[in-house]
Amino acid sequence: MHLKILGRKIAQATGLKFIDLSLILLFIIVILKLSSLYFSVNTDDGNWERFKVAHDCKLQTTETGTQRLSWGCDDGKIYYRWRQQR
Repeated sequence: MHLKILGRKIAQATGLKFIDLSLILLFIIVILKLSSLYFSVNTDDGNWERFKVAHDCKLQTTETGTQRLSWGCDDGKIYYRWRQQR
């Protein structure tokens, strides 16, 4: 309840409606969360070549052999080079 009152006071001080201020804050929170997810992704492709050799990874393709789907490694896991799920 206190948060709603505080929100209304801030809305009055800024000249925005309460719903507008709420939407702006929600949008900012979503942008911050998405940017933190984007920057926390491990894009370390430099280690992939060594990892691929050390774990005897084999390229897996479709039945027609046209699409490279993923890498099957000797640890029993499936890895995607663009995502490197280790």
